[in-house]
Amino acid sequence: MKHRRRGDKEETNELGFGSKVTDRNSRFIHPDGSFNVRRKETSLWDSTSIYHHLITMPWRRFNLIVLGYFLGMNALFASFYYLIGLENMAGSKSVSAMGKFFDGFYFSAQTLTTVGYGGLYPGSHLMNAVASIEALIGVLGFALITGLLYGRFSRPTAKIIYSKNAIIAPFRDGTALQFRLANQIRNSQLIDVECRLSVSFLELEKGTKVRRFRPLELEIKNINFFPMTWTLNHIITQDSPLFGMTATDLEEADAEFMILLTGFDDTFSQTVNSRSSYKYFETIYGAKFRSVFSFDEQGRTVQDLNLISVYDPAELPIPKTEKESVVS
Repeated sequence: MKHRRRGDKEETNELGFGSKVTDRNSRFIHPDGSFNVRRKETSLWDSTSIYHHLITMPWRRFNLIVLGYFLGMNALFASFYYLIGLENMAGSKSVSAMGKFFDGFYFSAQTLTTVGYGGLYPGSHLMNAVASIEALIGVLGFALITGLLYGRFSRPTAKIIYSKNAIIAPFRDGTALQFRLANQIRNSQLIDVECRLSVSFLELEKGTKVRRFRPLELEIKNINFFPMTWTLNHIITQDSPLFGMTATDLEEADAEFMILLTGFDDTFSQTVNSRSSYKYFETIYGAKFRSVFSFDEQGRTVQDLNLISVYDPAELPIPKTEKESVVS
């Protein structure tokens, strides 16, 4: 693959990944916006933020951790009560070992949550001491869980839908790299939205393949309001790093198109961002996105987000340089 230059100077753009990453068929940014980087730390504890991890993890995993905390603490203190002896707990009438354990478990649940129904209550100083420690742990634990729940609900996030593929489409008298996106949250409005697009290539330099990152200029990279879908266009001109490249060229270069979208969420009054990427095998040559818009009986504009990734085949125009050679 040849070096792409703009004017007499080679165009470079460092995104923070470095140029030594050359593994093929791997991507820098996953479609969900997470980075495909695994770090090895000298100290796992020093490099881990428990709060950040609990705030950003998926809801299913967070709920399982909360449930595991609740069941685990109750099982632990139920074991303490069982070892102390359920004869020291007033109201316990169970005879079997399993029945006594469950009495301790239910008493632990009432103590941990500070509900305290009163059917079971401590009958000795040692039992009271353990129950007091558990009550303190329960108050502190659920206070932390409540704070984490509030943090998770109040954390602003940009839920952006991206088209499953980027396409090389006919555009005006030439071609353009296109992809489409939309704001998934209906009642959240993004304003002053900006999109930046870059591409990573493997280029041959002095007999060694080196990864380079180059910015791709967008026809429109800023919009004031974002109530509908937005089709981003990178017009492929002679100044574009993609000029003259075919699908085979993109595959050989292990190309990846990386997207960074930022905007201001007026609900939270904070700036939010979204990331995604398209690999070369997710880029379709000779296609055109199908319109997502229609009109209802009241004359209102209707957009069907189910069509955001739908495209139809389209014939690409012959590049100007090729036309001139054919004519000659």
